[in-house]
Amino acid sequence: MSRYFSPVLYVLLMLVGCMAFISIAGVRIGLFEPSTGFSMVRQSVFASLVLSLCAIVSLFICRKESNIVSQRFFILVLTVSLVYSTMWIVFYIKKSELPNINDVTTDLSAPPVYMNVGFTRKSSENPVGYDYSFIELQKKYYSELKPVFSNKDQQVIHLEVMKLISERNWEVVSNYIQGGVVEATARTPIFGFRDDVVIRLSEMGNGDIRIDMRSSSRVGNGDYGVNADRVLSFMKDLSARLTASPMPNMASIR
Repeated sequence: MSRYFSPVLYVLLMLVGCMAFISIAGVRIGLFEPSTGFSMVRQSVFASLVLSLCAIVSLFICRKESNIVSQRFFILVLTVSLVYSTMWIVFYIKKSELPNINDVTTDLSAPPVYMNVGFTRKSSENPVGYDYSFIELQKKYYSELKPVFSNKDQQVIHLEVMKLISERNWEVVSNYIQGGVVEATARTPIFGFRDDVVIRLSEMGNGDIRIDMRSSSRVGNGDYGVNADRVLSFMKDLSARLTASPMPNMASIR
């Protein structure tokens, strides 16, 4: 029986692998939208679970055969399919604990406003206006999102902001130096979902500059914490650069 099961399992394994590859590669090269690729991954996980079941059944039916090669192949198929499906299932379970929110900001009272991003979004995508019903959710789950304050010149801060955006390979949508506003579009690493970012520099009464940031998803009701992680990482790096002491000029020391 193993000689009949082996080719079937091989073909099924290849189909699951191709589906997983196409779901990600197709999005990255622009063949279809990220939501389509995400849906294909879900289907590949279900298919992988079915494949695992088929491998278990094959092992059970052919357990009395002396074909060691086929049995090892069944175990290989079972291992690969279980590892792949378990990886995604664990990911979904961990992320399911996060709130259903797709827009976060460091300023909950007056979130930075998108100026040009609205022209880049499709009518079927999420609106650019901030949903104030997210405030309590953000306070509960992402209370660590805070603005950054600096006593450096606004143009210096603006330059550091642009450097960080460039290092992250975000696409700049607008750059208003005098107004202290920068808009950019980031893409998630695997599926390439487009999320929009706006960074605002505001002068305080004491002369310090307050830096606020907002990040929101174009599609979906939830973001699995991606926007919060993006804001937290960016603001942490920006704060480190603004507080870092400049390297001394060795020529002047001599």
